[in-house]
This record gives sequence, C-alpha cells and structure tokens, in this order.
Amino acid sequence: EVGRWQTLAEVQQAYLRRLEKLGLVDTQLARLQAVNNSQCRCANDIVLVGLADMPRVAEKMLEQIGDRVTALVYAPPAMAERFTKLGALVSGAWRQAHIELADEQLIVVDGPADQATAAVDALAGYAGKYAADEITMGVPDVGVVPFLERRFEQFDLPSRYAEALRLRQTAPYRLLSAVADYLDGGRFADFAALVRHPDLEIWLAGEDDDQSGDWLAALDTWYTRHLQSRLGKAAPDNDVGGKVAAIQKKIDRLCKPFRGQRPLAEWAKEIAGFLVAVYARRQLDANHTRGRIVLAACEKIHAVLKEAFGADAKLAGRWGAPDAVRLLLRQIDDEPIPPLAGHSAIELLGWLELPLDDAPALVVTGFNDGFVPSFINADPFLPNGLRRQLGLEDNDRRYARDAYALAVLAGSRRELRLIAGRRSAEGDPLTPSRLAFACPREKIAGRVLAYFGLAASPSRDRVPRGLVAGRVQSTFQPPPPVPKEPLASLRVTQFRDYLACPYRFYLKHVLKLVSLDDLAEEIDAATFGWLAHEVLKAFGQDPDNSRLTSAEKIADVLSAELARLVVGRYGKQRLPAVDLQVEHLRLRLTSFARWQAEWAAQGWRIATTEVEIDGEAAPFLVDGRPMYLRGRIDRIDRHDGDGRYVIFDYKTSDKGQSPNATHRKNDCWIDLQLPLYCHLARAIEIQDAKIGLGYIVLPKDLTAAKDQLADWTPEDLQAADAQAREVVRRIRAGEFWPPAPDPTFDDFPAICLGQRLEVRPRPTEMESE
Repeated sequence: EVGRWQTLAEVQQAYLRRLEKLGLVDTQLARLQAVNNSQCRCANDIVLVGLADMPRVAEKMLEQIGDRVTALVYAPPAMAERFTKLGALVSGAWRQAHIELADEQLIVVDGPADQATAAVDALAGYAGKYAADEITMGVPDVGVVPFLERRFEQFDLPSRYAEALRLRQTAPYRLLSAVADYLDGGRFADFAALVRHPDLEIWLAGEDDDQSGDWLAALDTWYTRHLQSRLGKAAPDNDVGGKVAAIQKKIDRLCKPFRGQRPLAEWAKEIAGFLVAVYARRQLDANHTRGRIVLAACEKIHAVLKEAFGADAKLAGRWGAPDAVRLLLRQIDDEPIPPLAGHSAIELLGWLELPLDDAPALVVTGFNDGFVPSFINADPFLPNGLRRQLGLEDNDRRYARDAYALAVLAGSRRELRLIAGRRSAEGDPLTPSRLAFACPREKIAGRVLAYFGLAASPSRDRVPRGLVAGRVQSTFQPPPPVPKEPLASLRVTQFRDYLACPYRFYLKHVLKLVSLDDLAEEIDAATFGWLAHEVLKAFGQDPDNSRLTSAEKIADVLSAELARLVVGRYGKQRLPAVDLQVEHLRLRLTSFARWQAEWAAQGWRIATTEVEIDGEAAPFLVDGRPMYLRGRIDRIDRHDGDGRYVIFDYKTSDKGQSPNATHRKNDCWIDLQLPLYCHLARAIEIQDAKIGLGYIVLPKDLTAAKDQLADWTPEDLQAADAQAREVVRRIRAGEFWPPAPDPTFDDFPAICLGQRLEVRPRPTEMESE
C-alpha cells in the first residue's frame, strides 16, 4: 500500500512540475488551494436548485461566499435537520430515516424478463389514464433495459432510452479504432476487420475503378490459402492475390497521412481529413436513424479534435498515429448518442435522473441493492473507509443520496411502482434494496417474506416451454432445391457427398456454393492433406526416387520438398501454428519414408502419380446413357516381377482407417471412390484383373504409416457399381431432398439449420431438484 501511494505521489509531483514549467496549473488543485486559502469570491447571487448531492470541494467554496447563496430544497420543513445550510445532504441523518412507501408499491419477481412483464402489467393498470409522455420507466440496472425494450416492442409500446447507444458503438468511432489497430502492426486480422467495416466497404466500392468480383471473398480465400499473421505485401501471384494487393494499396493510400510522429494538433487535422475522405460522398439524412447516428458521432469526434487542435504543442508532445487516435477516442468513448425525442415514447431514465423528471407516473425496475443504493467496497485505491476519512463520496453518502431520491419520488408522483428481481440475467442471486426496509419495524418482516418467496407473490403467466440447445425437427425449413441442368459428369469423390446428404450435395456441387471466412488459426484438415499430397506427388514424379531403399535418403528428399512448398505457399509471415503443423507433417513423412523403403525393396515401383482423368475419357453407362467419371488418382504402383498394379489413395487422417471402414457401414456402401477408380484405370489402359485398391495411410501414430489394401471381391465391386448407378439415376431425376439429419459433413449449417434450438417443456419442481 505504502509503495503504491508513494509511486502515485511521485507521478503527481512530476506532472505538477511539468505544468509549472509550462506556466499552467491543474484546475482541481487550484480549487483546493483557493478553499484552503479562503480565496473564494463571487460578486453575484447564487441560487442552488435541488443540489442535494454536490462535490465536497464545491460545497466548501460556496460556504466561503456565505450570504450570497440561496439553496432551494424539495423537502418538508420537518426534514430540515437532514440538510446543511447549502441544501446538501447530512449523511448520518438519513441512516435511520423512514421512507413512506405502501406495500403494494413494491413488486417482487424472479428474473429481468419477469421485471419487464411486471412493468407492462403496471402500465396496463393505468387503464389509459396517462399518455406516453406522462410515464417514465426508471432503469437503475441497465441489464434490464433489453428485456424492457423487447417486451415493449411485443406490445407496440414505443420507448426511448437516451443511454442506449454509446459513441464507442457507432460506425465512425469503430472505423477510427480499426484504423489505429491496423496501423499498429499491420496484422492481417486488423486489416480484415478494417476492410469489413461497412462504411469503409462503401468507400472502397466508390474507389473501385478496374476491380471486379467479390473482393471480400478474395480476401478470405487468400488468407485461408496463405495463413499470414501480418499482411506484408500481398504478392499478386494469381487473380486472388492481385485483388488483395489492390485492396491493400487503396487502404494504404487512404491511411498514408497517418505515418510518423507528430504533435497532437496535427493528428487532429489528419483524423478529421480521414473522416471527410470516407464520409464526404455519403448522403446522410439526419432524420434517418443511421444517418443521424453517424452525424452525431462525427460531431462529437469533431469536438474533441477541435480541443486537440488547440492544445499546447509543448504539453501534448509527439505521438504516433495509433496512440493519438486512441487517446482522443478514449476521452469520448462513453458519450451517449441519444435517439430522436418523441412525445409518443415512454422515457427510460437512470436512477439519478428520476428526481428531476416531472412525469406523474413512474415505474422503477432493478430496485435491488447495488443499484439502489449503489456502493463501492473493493476499490483497490480508494476503499470505502479511506474515502470516508478523506471526505470523498462514500457508501453512507450514496445511501443518503438514494434515500433522498426515493423520498422525492414517493412524495411527488401520483403513481409509483418499484420492481425488484430475485435473479440477474446470468442467474446470479440479487438482494433487495435496503431502502425497501427503511420503514417502521412492524413492516420489515412482511417485506422480507415477500422478497424471499416465503409469502405468495403475485402470480404471472409464464411461457410454458423454454428454448434449449438441440437438433430436433425445426418448424423452419431450408430453401428447397430448384431444378437445374442435369450434371453430365461426376468426380468419384462426389458420390460420397450424395450418399451422405443429397441436399448438401446439391448446394456444393450443383449450386457450387462455398463456405468462406478468415477465422482459421491453423492449417485445416483438407489443406494438411493437400500439403502431404503435393510433397508425395513431387517425390513420385522423379523416377530415381522410386528405386530408393534408404529411409534416410527418402526422408531427406521429402523434407526438402516440404520446406520448399511451405515457403512458397505461406512465406515468412505465417502463423506460428503453421510451423508446428508442418513439423508434425515432417514426422509423418519420415514415418512414410520407412514404409516406402521397405515397399521398394519388395520390388514395387511408382508407375505414375496424380493422374488426372477428365472430360469423356471414363464413361460410366447408366441405363444406356454415359455419366462421365472424373478424378485424380494419387499414385499407381507396378511390381517389377509380375506386373501387378496397385492404385493408392493417400490418407492423412489421424485414425488411418482401412478402405472397408471408410467405404462401407453396416454392409452398405457410403463411399465409392476406390471402386470407381477401376473405371478410371481403364481410361489409362490398366486392366481390372491386375488392379489392387488401397490406401497409403499417414496417421497421427508415427509407427503406423503403411499400405492398407482392400479385400473386396468381384461381387463387392459389382455391388458398388450398382450403388453408383442408383446415385446417378437419382441425380438425373433431381432427387436432392430432404436434407440428411446427421450428415458426415456440413459445410452449410446456416442454410441447413444446423445447431438449432430445441423446444422442451420446463422441468417440474421435482425434476429441478
């Protein structure tokens, strides 16, 4: 404690010395010195209206002015001893004060949704006696506000909450904050957040001269492909990279003035210029909600920029743009952006605003301890006891302030309802306001029983069922398939997709939908497999590698190719997780090298790799009409001795499952990739009788890299062909409905309503226990 305060004192002294050198003074310190030296003077009369809770230093300054001050206090003469001569509260006099409240004015319910329902019930009880501008809703606990607004909307009750929107939530504020983050290191995540800002997106669209296509999709594709931690220079190695480089160039041109170190006043000018550049061409309507919010936010930002522009350069110092932007925004981030005033709306006001509101009907929610009265006990620098000794605002003073406010409300409103909740929105228990028990002793027990549920509380209709996470049938349905031109060809891997879910097959392979985002933090499973395939492809394309029987030499070749491929795809600014995954893949390839050496020693040679069969080379007759099969065979090996062939597919999944496990389930075909390879093999003149089918697995277990050959009989392969023909018939017939309830893959959960909410009955009290 002592060391902390000594450090703070040293910081303050350094601050005061710097002000003194600049010929400036601290306003608060000057006021304290004026009070201590009895230097407060005023030539005019001062009238204080309703200032029961004023800062202590202001009270001491007014005391020195003496007879020129008149205090007007709303309270009966009998309460005069509870106020000072200046109308300020005497904290001790309010500790035992009774507040006149009728029991029926206190309403106790369970959670915030119940508070909102009780508030609507209270309004309904007025039976049209008051207009909307004659009703005020008090919200000491802002956590109740969303529930109130939702309930009011359900009953077509217009409401207005002046504190609903803060400046930090507005588009101009978030735009400047995003710019500061991007300038502070060039991280890709910050760049992506910046270009996704709606207002900057509009600006980019206005700057789009020769760019075409969806550049956000290009950005997501580029990131997923390269996984860069920092943007650097987006090499235009292809169309996607070119679009990203063009976007980056425009953003950097817009942000070019934000370079270097400058005085705060100069940064204020540049920030204003940036906002003008982004918003100047926009048509913003002050009568429209969005336009009004943007204009109001810009006005508040302009006000703080104007102050900074006039700041003394010696005092302000020199700043980098990110720090300057954050410093200026921090001064106004909590400023409210009030909605348009309307006579037909019910005002939602905070607790301290209620005594000065003149609406005759008042309903207060959140009438719980911690909100009414508020208190501070765990402040690390100024706990309550120290506050009391220093004459600062302490819990006794807060209690007195809120007790007086409640007394004002009780004495000035024709209608008053105070609603307390037993639980917060998070389910945490709440305690009742102590002010509810500022009453005669004979009433306290009844109010305790009412709050803690030992006495019957007013019954309220509740929603009989609740929403919980689940995957049962929803009342909503995905959009049904629309007839399209029949497919003339299929990749052999697409049969698996259809067997898993015809509807998702339709989305992916008929409509060509793709799910894109920039949320990846590591190489996904598909790209991990692609890396392995590319390394093994390069290994197999060199005929000399096929005859290597040294595991060490094979591992060296694979490791070198992996390093080359990773640098080419991910560069030097790749995410740290990429390096970890690459090293893990290197270990799997080393395990593969041991298997490959043994396989080559048995007389097997790599005949070809990555054989692409496309076009009409592999017709598959179904009802006399060809469906052309397409696909890429990872590897075909041939034995030097007897000329046998084996068609291999590389598998990098962690488990390293066998072909039968991945292709069949409960004696039913769920994947037809390997059986259909037989038809692709005929296109390159390899006969069925000499073909073996299997996997080369590179699983997570580094001792388990090996070949896994399928043991299917000719009858099994005929059954697979029959299943493939049935799939083709259904695709030609346009059978893509309904969606499978539990597919093996789901690239489109938003369309297919994955992870829906299930409706279940509420548990009974016995079940809850």
